[in-house]
Amino acid sequence: MSVLGTGGYLAMVIVGSYGLFPTRIRGSGQGFCYNIGRALAALFPLLIGLLSQKVPLSVGIGAFAAVSYGVVILAALSLPETRGKQLDAQ
Repeated sequence: MSVLGTGGYLAMVIVGSYGLFPTRIRGSGQGFCYNIGRALAALFPLLIGLLSQKVPLSVGIGAFAAVSYGVVILAALSLPETRGKQLDAQ
């Protein structure tokens, strides 16, 4: 898979938050979650650099990748199921 191919999937990341927020605050909720994620992601290069002073760089990158995948899995499992439910149309 090319690097350009993965960019198309990144656009779908925000779809999970549609079910998290009521219609009246959905835009604000998505913006909040997106920007918190950006802030945390901005810290990763610094933290990996600090960690690489103690362990090999590959171990630091692997550890942060594993933590990132774990967060994604936990977030996906905590999303509410909306199949068969009537969604607000306000």
